[in-house]
Amino acid sequence: MLTDTHLHLNRHEFESDVSIVLERAAAAGVGRFMNVGYDLQSSVDSIVLAESDPRIHATVGVHPHDATAIADAKGTITKAGERLLAELATSSHVAAIGEIGLDFYRDLSPRPAQMAAFTAQVALADRLGLPVVLHIRDAYDEIITLMTLTGTPRLRGIMHSFAGDAQAAAWGREKGFLLGIGGPVTYKNSRLPSVLKNCTPEDLVLETDAPWLPPVPYRGKRNEPAYLVHTAETVATLYGMSPEAMADVANANFDRFLDVRGDR
Repeated sequence: MLTDTHLHLNRHEFESDVSIVLERAAAAGVGRFMNVGYDLQSSVDSIVLAESDPRIHATVGVHPHDATAIADAKGTITKAGERLLAELATSSHVAAIGEIGLDFYRDLSPRPAQMAAFTAQVALADRLGLPVVLHIRDAYDEIITLMTLTGTPRLRGIMHSFAGDAQAAAWGREKGFLLGIGGPVTYKNSRLPSVLKNCTPEDLVLETDAPWLPPVPYRGKRNEPAYLVHTAETVATLYGMSPEAMADVANANFDRFLDVRGDR
Protein backbone atom coordinates (compact mmCIF):
# COMPACT_ATOMS: atom_id res chain seq x y z
CA MET A 1 0.00 0.00 0.00
CA LEU A 2 1.48 3.33 -1.09
CA THR A 3 1.34 6.67 0.69
CA ASP A 4 0.82 9.86 -1.32
CA THR A 5 2.72 12.31 0.86
CA HIS A 6 1.70 15.48 -0.97
CA LEU A 7 -1.58 16.29 -2.70
CA HIS A 8 -4.38 18.86 -2.68
CA LEU A 9 -7.74 17.09 -2.64
CA ASN A 10 -9.47 20.30 -1.52
CA ARG A 11 -8.70 22.00 -4.86
CA HIS A 12 -11.58 22.85 -7.22
CA GLU A 13 -10.21 20.27 -9.68
CA PHE A 14 -11.54 17.55 -7.35
CA GLU A 15 -14.72 19.32 -6.29
CA SER A 16 -17.08 17.03 -8.17
CA ASP A 17 -15.43 13.64 -7.70
CA VAL A 18 -13.11 13.51 -4.69
CA SER A 19 -14.77 10.34 -3.33
CA ILE A 20 -14.34 8.61 -6.71
CA VAL A 21 -10.71 9.76 -6.86
CA LEU A 22 -10.09 8.16 -3.46
CA GLU A 23 -11.80 4.96 -4.59
CA ARG A 24 -9.53 4.79 -7.64
CA ALA A 25 -6.53 5.41 -5.40
CA ALA A 26 -7.49 2.55 -3.11
CA ALA A 27 -8.02 0.24 -6.09
CA ALA A 28 -4.53 1.15 -7.34
CA GLY A 29 -2.98 0.44 -3.94
CA VAL A 30 -2.67 3.99 -2.59
CA GLY A 31 -4.20 4.03 0.86
CA ARG A 32 -2.75 6.92 2.86
CA PHE A 33 -2.54 10.61 2.03
CA MET A 34 -1.14 13.90 3.29
CA ASN A 35 -3.30 16.79 2.12
CA VAL A 36 -1.18 19.91 2.09
CA GLY A 37 -2.28 23.44 2.89
CA TYR A 38 -0.86 26.35 0.94
CA ASP A 39 -2.82 29.32 2.32
CA LEU A 40 -5.08 29.93 5.29
CA GLN A 41 -8.29 28.66 3.66
CA SER A 42 -6.70 25.53 2.18
CA SER A 43 -5.20 24.83 5.60
CA VAL A 44 -8.69 24.89 7.11
CA ASP A 45 -9.90 22.64 4.27
CA SER A 46 -7.07 20.17 4.88
CA ILE A 47 -8.04 19.79 8.52
CA VAL A 48 -11.69 19.25 7.55
CA LEU A 49 -10.64 16.51 5.12
CA ALA A 50 -8.49 14.81 7.76
CA GLU A 51 -11.33 14.97 10.26
CA SER A 52 -13.61 13.22 7.77
CA ASP A 53 -11.27 10.39 6.73
CA PRO A 54 -8.73 8.57 8.93
CA ARG A 55 -6.55 7.84 5.90
CA ILE A 56 -5.78 11.54 5.48
CA HIS A 57 -3.22 13.62 7.37
CA ALA A 58 -3.31 17.41 7.11
CA THR A 59 -0.69 20.11 6.94
CA VAL A 60 -1.21 23.82 7.46
CA GLY A 61 0.96 26.55 6.01
CA VAL A 62 1.33 29.54 3.74
CA HIS A 63 3.02 28.93 0.38
CA PRO A 64 5.54 31.53 -0.82
CA HIS A 65 3.05 32.57 -3.51
CA ASP A 66 0.71 33.65 -0.70
CA ALA A 67 3.33 34.96 1.71
CA THR A 68 1.63 38.36 1.94
CA ALA A 69 -1.12 36.67 3.96
CA ILE A 70 1.26 36.76 6.92
CA ALA A 71 4.03 39.18 5.88
CA ASP A 72 4.13 42.51 4.03
CA ALA A 73 6.40 43.53 1.17
CA LYS A 74 9.03 44.79 3.62
CA GLY A 75 9.15 41.44 5.40
CA THR A 76 7.18 42.44 8.49
CA ILE A 77 5.01 39.66 9.88
CA THR A 78 1.26 40.26 10.08
CA LYS A 79 0.32 39.10 13.55
CA ALA A 80 -3.33 38.30 12.78
CA GLY A 81 -2.43 35.87 9.98
CA GLU A 82 0.34 34.28 11.99
CA ARG A 83 -1.99 33.86 14.97
CA LEU A 84 -4.68 32.15 12.86
CA LEU A 85 -2.12 29.75 11.37
CA ALA A 86 -0.83 28.93 14.86
CA GLU A 87 -4.38 28.14 16.01
CA LEU A 88 -4.96 25.83 13.06
CA ALA A 89 -1.67 24.05 13.69
CA THR A 90 -2.79 22.89 17.14
CA SER A 91 -5.27 20.44 15.58
CA SER A 92 -4.43 16.82 16.34
CA HIS A 93 -4.92 16.06 12.63
CA VAL A 94 -2.00 18.29 11.60
CA ALA A 95 1.15 16.38 10.68
CA ALA A 96 3.38 19.29 9.64
CA ILE A 97 3.72 22.96 8.82
CA GLY A 98 3.69 23.40 5.06
CA GLU A 99 3.99 23.92 2.34
CA ILE A 100 6.38 26.75 3.08
CA GLY A 101 9.54 28.00 1.43
CA LEU A 102 10.77 30.20 -1.39
CA ASP A 103 9.62 30.40 -5.01
CA PHE A 104 11.84 32.67 -7.09
CA TYR A 105 10.51 31.24 -10.37
CA ARG A 106 7.18 33.04 -10.32
CA ASP A 107 7.91 35.60 -7.59
CA LEU A 108 4.19 36.06 -6.89
CA SER A 109 5.04 37.55 -3.49
CA PRO A 110 7.87 40.01 -2.80
CA ARG A 111 11.02 38.16 -1.79
CA PRO A 112 11.28 39.88 1.63
CA ALA A 113 7.74 38.68 2.36
CA GLN A 114 8.62 35.14 1.25
CA MET A 115 11.68 35.03 3.48
CA ALA A 116 9.86 36.49 6.48
CA ALA A 117 6.91 34.12 6.09
CA PHE A 118 9.22 31.15 5.76
CA THR A 119 11.29 32.07 8.82
CA ALA A 120 8.19 32.72 10.93
CA GLN A 121 6.64 29.39 9.96
CA VAL A 122 9.81 27.45 10.73
CA ALA A 123 9.76 29.10 14.17
CA LEU A 124 6.11 28.06 14.55
CA ALA A 125 6.96 24.47 13.61
CA ASP A 126 9.75 24.42 16.17
CA ARG A 127 7.49 25.89 18.82
CA LEU A 128 4.74 23.31 18.23
CA GLY A 129 7.00 20.30 17.72
CA LEU A 130 6.14 19.73 14.06
CA PRO A 131 8.24 18.95 10.97
CA VAL A 132 7.93 21.05 7.82
CA VAL A 133 7.07 20.52 4.17
CA LEU A 134 9.31 22.72 2.00
CA HIS A 135 8.42 24.23 -1.37
CA ILE A 136 11.58 25.35 -3.19
CA ARG A 137 11.63 26.54 -6.79
CA ASP A 138 14.61 28.26 -8.38
CA ALA A 139 15.78 29.05 -4.85
CA TYR A 140 17.80 26.10 -3.52
CA ASP A 141 20.94 28.14 -2.95
CA GLU A 142 18.95 30.93 -1.31
CA ILE A 143 16.98 28.72 1.04
CA ILE A 144 20.10 26.77 2.05
CA THR A 145 21.85 30.07 2.78
CA LEU A 146 18.84 31.31 4.74
CA MET A 147 18.62 28.14 6.83
CA THR A 148 22.37 28.24 7.41
CA LEU A 149 21.92 31.70 8.91
CA THR A 150 18.68 31.14 10.84
CA GLY A 151 18.92 27.41 11.57
CA THR A 152 17.24 24.39 10.01
CA PRO A 153 13.82 23.31 11.32
CA ARG A 154 14.37 21.38 14.52
CA LEU A 155 12.38 18.33 13.36
CA ARG A 156 13.38 18.65 9.70
CA GLY A 157 10.79 17.39 7.20
CA ILE A 158 10.27 16.89 3.46
CA MET A 159 11.76 18.77 0.53
CA HIS A 160 8.60 18.56 -1.57
CA SER A 161 8.76 17.98 -5.33
CA PHE A 162 12.52 17.86 -5.11
CA ALA A 163 14.12 19.34 -8.23
CA GLY A 164 17.54 20.33 -6.99
CA ASP A 165 20.94 19.15 -8.14
CA ALA A 166 23.19 16.58 -6.50
CA GLN A 167 24.64 19.18 -4.15
CA ALA A 168 21.20 20.24 -2.93
CA ALA A 169 20.22 16.61 -2.44
CA ALA A 170 23.41 15.95 -0.46
CA TRP A 171 22.74 18.99 1.73
CA GLY A 172 19.16 17.86 2.39
CA ARG A 173 20.21 14.32 3.25
CA GLU A 174 22.98 15.57 5.54
CA LYS A 175 20.53 17.80 7.39
CA GLY A 176 17.97 15.02 7.80
CA PHE A 177 15.36 16.01 5.23
CA LEU A 178 13.47 13.50 3.10
CA LEU A 179 13.24 14.17 -0.63
CA GLY A 180 9.70 14.19 -2.03
CA ILE A 181 9.74 12.48 -5.43
CA GLY A 182 6.80 12.83 -7.81
CA GLY A 183 5.78 12.60 -11.45
CA PRO A 184 8.76 14.52 -12.90
CA VAL A 185 11.04 11.54 -12.18
CA THR A 186 9.22 9.76 -15.03
CA TYR A 187 9.83 12.54 -17.59
CA LYS A 188 12.20 11.86 -20.47
CA ASN A 189 14.55 14.78 -19.85
CA SER A 190 14.39 14.79 -16.05
CA ARG A 191 17.70 15.02 -14.21
CA LEU A 192 16.14 13.40 -11.15
CA PRO A 193 17.20 9.83 -12.01
CA SER A 194 20.86 10.84 -12.12
CA VAL A 195 20.53 12.84 -8.87
CA LEU A 196 18.81 9.95 -7.11
CA LYS A 197 21.63 7.57 -7.96
CA ASN A 198 23.60 9.36 -5.24
CA CYS A 199 20.76 8.86 -2.76
CA THR A 200 19.23 5.77 -1.19
CA PRO A 201 15.59 4.63 -1.00
CA GLU A 202 15.70 5.54 2.70
CA ASP A 203 16.11 9.20 1.67
CA LEU A 204 12.81 9.38 -0.23
CA VAL A 205 9.06 9.66 0.07
CA LEU A 206 6.66 9.45 -2.86
CA GLU A 207 4.10 12.07 -3.83
CA THR A 208 1.82 13.23 -6.64
CA ASP A 209 1.28 16.96 -5.95
CA ALA A 210 -2.16 16.26 -7.45
CA PRO A 211 -3.77 17.89 -9.35
CA TRP A 212 -0.41 18.95 -10.83
CA LEU A 213 2.69 17.19 -12.20
CA PRO A 214 1.16 13.94 -13.48
CA PRO A 215 3.61 11.15 -14.31
CA VAL A 216 4.02 9.51 -17.70
CA PRO A 217 1.67 8.32 -19.23
CA TYR A 218 -0.74 10.97 -17.92
CA ARG A 219 1.13 14.19 -18.75
CA GLY A 220 -1.29 16.93 -19.78
CA LYS A 221 -4.08 15.48 -17.65
CA ARG A 222 -5.21 16.13 -14.10
CA ASN A 223 -3.00 14.25 -11.69
CA GLU A 224 -4.54 12.08 -8.98
CA PRO A 225 -3.24 9.76 -6.26
CA ALA A 226 -3.92 6.55 -8.20
CA TYR A 227 -1.13 7.59 -10.58
CA LEU A 228 1.46 7.35 -7.80
CA VAL A 229 2.05 3.74 -8.84
CA HIS A 230 3.87 4.95 -11.97
CA THR A 231 6.24 7.09 -9.94
CA ALA A 232 6.84 4.22 -7.53
CA GLU A 233 7.64 1.84 -10.40
CA THR A 234 10.13 4.28 -11.93
CA VAL A 235 11.91 4.89 -8.62
CA ALA A 236 11.97 1.18 -7.83
CA THR A 237 13.61 0.48 -11.18
CA LEU A 238 16.32 3.05 -10.44
CA TYR A 239 17.29 1.08 -7.34
CA GLY A 240 16.78 -2.40 -8.73
CA MET A 241 13.88 -3.04 -6.36
CA SER A 242 10.37 -4.34 -6.77
CA PRO A 243 7.62 -1.71 -6.55
CA GLU A 244 6.36 -3.48 -3.43
CA ALA A 245 9.75 -3.20 -1.73
CA MET A 246 10.01 0.47 -2.71
CA ALA A 247 6.54 1.10 -1.27
CA ASP A 248 7.56 -0.54 2.01
CA VAL A 249 10.67 1.63 2.33
CA ALA A 250 8.85 4.83 1.37
CA ASN A 251 6.07 4.08 3.86
CA ALA A 252 8.61 3.46 6.62
CA ASN A 253 10.25 6.80 5.77
CA PHE A 254 6.90 8.58 6.03
CA ASP A 255 6.22 6.85 9.35
CA ARG A 256 9.48 8.31 10.64
CA PHE A 257 8.39 11.72 9.40
CA LEU A 258 5.16 11.41 11.40
CA ASP A 259 6.87 9.98 14.45
CA VAL A 260 9.19 12.96 14.96
CA ARG A 261 6.26 15.13 16.00
CA GLY A 262 6.36 16.34 19.56
CA ASP A 263 3.68 15.63 22.15
CA ARG A 264 0.41 16.44 20.35
